[in-house]
Amino acid sequence: MRAVCADATFLQKMLDFEGALARAEAACGVIPERAVERIARACKASSFELAALAEAATRSGNLAIPLVRALTAEVAKSDTEAARYVHWGAPSQDVIDTAAMLTLRAGVDVLLSDLERAVEGFAKLARKHRHTPVVARRLQHALPMPFGLKLAEYAAALHRSRLRLKRVRAQKLALQFGGAAGTLAALGDKGLVVAEKLAAALELPLPEAPWHTHRDRIADAAAALAIVAGSLARSRATSRF
Repeated sequence: MRAVCADATFLQKMLDFEGALARAEAACGVIPERAVERIARACKASSFELAALAEAATRSGNLAIPLVRALTAEVAKSDTEAARYVHWGAPSQDVIDTAAMLTLRAGVDVLLSDLERAVEGFAKLARKHRHTPVVARRLQHALPMPFGLKLAEYAAALHRSRLRLKRVRAQKLALQFGGAAGTLAALGDKGLVVAEKLAAALELPLPEAPWHTHRDRIADAAAALAIVAGSLARSRATSRF
């Protein structure tokens, strides 16, 4: 998860957006085809100085502005004409929001893998201890219960979290691409077609409308992650078994 959330990884997600945007726009005739190779070649996080971008972001208000400036300069080293088409028609927030979606997707994938192993592990232990007695507690000692039942509860809760995260991944982590005012006006009559191609390239659902000012997608993901954390906190004490 540290690797998923690393600064260089998030920067690469932003650059993935820029490369995919150039390819989608070229496919629709919005920018010249010859510009795509130059832009895509420059979209490597290793080509940029993270500390310098972070420092510049404190002055510009977000990371996208200095990144686009640096990416444009990088492309211009080999082709000044292609550099004109970097970030064509997309505002800063489209890059940041979409990179956040890509990062969330990668994080959810890590969690889904871990949760699958946890559910299988608790289920196995539940079968093993189905006849092992333990004292139940409801703020105090209560009646005896099978230890396997407690383990089965953990497995069930984590299974529900896994299903919840799968729904978030499939339905909530969507492309953000609306242009400066949500109309994609800079792309003329090609806006929706470019959006479709961009969503396909990044393997993100194309939403019914731009959602930058509506953060319920982020809230849904945060809620699902909070529930996972709560369930894991309950089951942690038993993990040594």
